[in-house]
Amino acid sequence: MFDLNNIITRYFTLSINNTQLEVEPPRVKTLKKLIAVQKSEDYDAFIEVMSEVLSKNRQNKKITVEMLDGIDVDVLNEISVQYFTWLSEVKNNPNL
Repeated sequence: MFDLNNIITRYFTLSINNTQLEVEPPRVKTLKKLIAVQKSEDYDAFIEVMSEVLSKNRQNKKITVEMLDGIDVDVLNEISVQYFTWLSEVKNNPNL
C-alpha cells in the first residue's frame, strides 16, 4: 500500500524582512494562480498570490499583502523566479 504520510515535505528557505521562512510547495490551485498572474500585468494579483504562497510556511507566519507592498518589485520578482527554480529542481530530483 502506498502511504501518503510517508512523503517527505521539501521546503524553500527564504529570509524576508529579517524573518527566516521555510516555504512549503504550493497546492495545485495556488500554483495555477501564480502561473496565471505571472503571465498577466496585474501586479496587485501577483502580490496577493505571493502572499498566499509565502504564508504556507513551516513557521506558520502569515505574510500579508501589506508586508509585500513594502518590498521592491525587483525583489518580489526574484523571489518568484527562485521559487519556480526550486520547484523545478525538486520535481526533477528523484532523491528529494
